[in-house]
Amino acid sequence: MDLQYLEFDCSEDTEGVVCWDALAQPAASHTAALLREVTQLLNWASRFSPQGPGPLDEGADWDFDLQVQLHHPNSPHSTPAQAHWLAAQETLDIHPAPGPDDRVALSLSLSGTPGFTQAFREQFDL
Repeated sequence: MDLQYLEFDCSEDTEGVVCWDALAQPAASHTAALLREVTQLLNWASRFSPQGPGPLDEGADWDFDLQVQLHHPNSPHSTPAQAHWLAAQETLDIHPAPGPDDRVALSLSLSGTPGFTQAFREQFDL
């Protein structure tokens, strides 16, 4: 899978845990594509390790943090949105949902064990 909207920076700690951080804020016309990309990435991670995300120090292979802000046209203010990934349904649920003219600012941090990291690099050509 090629990533079109998420561009990751990578950092590693002394225990081999890698954290991938991405920021994206495309034009409103690309919001749906960005959210599909995030959903596909999280679905891939879930298939890699079906136990799901969780604290790495408690034995999970991967974890993530997703933050979303909605930028409304003609408004200087943004609105935080709650983003929930529903693994069983393989969907990303955002409340409030972005309107057709809203720009989405999205921050995704994904951390993983060395095995997860290697598979992630290979899957997404990083």
